[in-house]
Amino acid sequence: MSYAPQSSPGRFRLPACALALVLLAGPVAAQDERSLSTPADLHREPQGAPLVTLPAGAPVETGAARGDWREATVEGWIYTQSTAPTRRDGFDLVVTEDEGENLRRSPNGPVVGRARAGTLLERVGRQGRWTQVRREGWLPRQAVQTPAPAPRRAQRGQGTAAPATPTPKPAAPAPPVESGPDEFQVARQTGLNVTPGGPAVGTLQTGITARVLGRTGEWARVRVEGWVREADLQPNDGGALAGVTAAEVRSAPERYVGQQLDWRLQIISVQVADELRAEMAPGQPYLLTRGPLPEPGFVYVAIPHGQVDRFRALPPLHEAVLRVTIRAPRTRYLTTPVAELASVVSGLEGK
Repeated sequence: MSYAPQSSPGRFRLPACALALVLLAGPVAAQDERSLSTPADLHREPQGAPLVTLPAGAPVETGAARGDWREATVEGWIYTQSTAPTRRDGFDLVVTEDEGENLRRSPNGPVVGRARAGTLLERVGRQGRWTQVRREGWLPRQAVQTPAPAPRRAQRGQGTAAPATPTPKPAAPAPPVESGPDEFQVARQTGLNVTPGGPAVGTLQTGITARVLGRTGEWARVRVEGWVREADLQPNDGGALAGVTAAEVRSAPERYVGQQLDWRLQIISVQVADELRAEMAPGQPYLLTRGPLPEPGFVYVAIPHGQVDRFRALPPLHEAVLRVTIRAPRTRYLTTPVAELASVVSGLEGK
């Protein structure tokens, strides 16, 4: 999923004198703790771009109302590797996962919402691999439950006040679709593959704990930890990495930029770089490809001028395994990784 850059107005700090005047004048719009009566999206502004999907019963802090909309703030914990630092519009983090990422009540706790890819967030705290975040926005007014009136106190001489009407319990949150980096147990013995449907490199036994890093179709990319004898290890030969997803490249550019990866790609066409693709020199030929398969996204692969005719002669939507060097985890405007062709691993034999 690609996302358009947001253009939220930047946050600012009040001078001390102005802040004192605000405090003396009292709150303009008090924040109320409320919960949602129906599922709803938190929007950047009334009728603006949706940022966070919230289930019924999700807790929110509400502020001023504007027509059919109410200002609101949501908080939660997000897996740190699903975000990247940013300074855009005064925020601290941006969600980098193409499919978005869950917000949780506590680290690895119950899901209270799902932030979309590209959502800007304010960092509140950090605990291990989790970051506490906050985002302000606008909710449809009808989705916010009206708080129950406070019980009336008995006036002196009028006897005991009638018992207060109990506050109705908020609706239970809709069961979220589990996604993102969570811990699971292997339900049955299964093979561990380099790529979805690719060669097996080992077997996971029933009951082993695995952390899910991402999903593609019916496959999940997992990480398991264990121990091996040091005598059975040898130094890495510096070869290309296999099985790395585009989402991983975007979430950890410091690890993958300059690294060679083996990616199976579907070659769509040969293009020429323009000013919108500043990661490549103007006039640089590149391949517009889909992948790395079976991922549905796109990858730009710069190729030498001498290879243009070879790739243009390929049949439509030809698939090949290319060894590429990562230049950039994304372009300036899109989440598309930019790479440079190092060599052809397979798929172009005799072509």
